[in-house]
Amino acid sequence: MERLSSDVERVRARYDVVGRRWAYGAVSVLGFSGLEPILRERAVLRLGLRLGDRVLDVACGRGGNVRHLERAVGPSGRIVGIDYSPTMLAGATRLVRARGWENVELVRGDVSEMDFREAFDGVLCTNAMSVIPRWEDAIRRMAVAARPSGRIAILDGRLLTGAGRVWNPYIRLFAHVVAADLGRDIPGACRAVLSDVEEEALLGGSYFVVSGRPRVP
Repeated sequence: MERLSSDVERVRARYDVVGRRWAYGAVSVLGFSGLEPILRERAVLRLGLRLGDRVLDVACGRGGNVRHLERAVGPSGRIVGIDYSPTMLAGATRLVRARGWENVELVRGDVSEMDFREAFDGVLCTNAMSVIPRWEDAIRRMAVAARPSGRIAILDGRLLTGAGRVWNPYIRLFAHVVAADLGRDIPGACRAVLSDVEEEALLGGSYFVVSGRPRVP
């Protein structure tokens, strides 16, 4: 537990720096070729949300998913964002207040340790599962947090294969900056706890979105 706690503190400290506006903007351009909003939108679409739905945004960061989620669930819906970086949450709070989104709740915490009192129609995690120390626990918690009819979607990056491998040194450097472990088998971990799993490659295969439903006993 001591090692896990130190890992969480290490990631939190890194993202308290990355979460500053200037750093976050640079990361978005360098890591996503300026296409981060499009990638986020693809992940949100995988949730199949409707007006009035409730959605959990895991590792919500500065709130990059919220505008996409707002369009999907509308003002009658409910959005809960969770992150353990105070700097990231401060950025998300400023965004939510500036836009006047009254149906958004932001919570500081570690999803791998949280129990949720409500069930969600959609559970989302973008560009964070490769960073979260107890990532397999986080995926299991996401599955438990969803309604039986709900959907889970995870967007993340990975190393390229084939001719695209020439870009891997750059991808590894970027992963180091954001404390990401791109060797994790996130789709495999999802298949262990989800059903109807689908996987879509994005940006030439350097990103993917995996989605599914909670497995009903």
